Amino acid sequence: MKKIVSGFIVFTGVVILFSAMTAIAGEIAIDGKVTIDDDKLREIVKEVIKDNPKLILDTINAHVKKQKKEKQGKQLEASFKNPITDIVAEPHNPSKGAENALITIIEYTDFECPYCSKGVKTVNQVLKKYAGKVKLVFKNNPLDFHKQAVPAANAALAANKQGKFWEYHDLLFKNSSKLNEELFVKLAKDLKLDMEKFDKDRNSDEITDQVELEKAEAESHKLRGTPSFLVNGIVIRGAQNLGYFSKVIDRLLSEGK
Repeated sequence: MKKIVSGFIVFTGVVILFSAMTAIAGEIAIDGKVTIDDDKLREIVKEVIKDNPKLILDTINAHVKKQKKEKQGKQLEASFKNPITDIVAEPHNPSKGAENALITIIEYTDFECPYCSKGVKTVNQVLKKYAGKVKLVFKNNPLDFHKQAVPAANAALAANKQGKFWEYHDLLFKNSSKLNEELFVKLAKDLKLDMEKFDKDRNSDEITDQVELEKAEAESHKLRGTPSFLVNGIVIRGAQNLGYFSKVIDRLLSEGK
């Protein structure tokens, strides 16, 4: 992060300097020497910043975007060289897609996370594009500062006990900004779940332990942000677009991994 910050500060400084030099052009004497003093130079630089806020902001954003892309590229190459192979899909993990798929995507997510809602849409695009080749496996990683994430995870796994996980999953993400106990009950009733079993399951030690174990599993591999994905062990962090997933999947398929 420090490298990115220092990098765009230097880059922005170059832009400001170039703009300031243009403004200073009128201060150059016939002999080519600059006849401006330090105070005047400071004023010119201030005016450049004041008159060109969008230029400077766009320059910073473009540089940060470039640095982020380069960092992602390095992380991806490192992951291809050292994939995570000790995390597997368990029978109790909800899944969809081709059962014997060449590509398994393990997703760690949080029902209260807005980026995870975005990630759901992309993953659905991936499943459609690579139908028959990709399997999606769901795991929970409720973040500590999302107070409704754990009860939402428990409720979703309780719905899974009645064969309604993905329906409940989709409804939770459609309402991710207003999760609460009343909503959990309403969604279960809307899906015509056995409410007595639903309440018993979501408060059971079995489901509580599963959520905690999956959270610890993500933490053990530093998958702290949500959503995070393992694509045949290759790490994808954040709600990346379809193109990014395709780059990883196409490479895996071409390499036969």
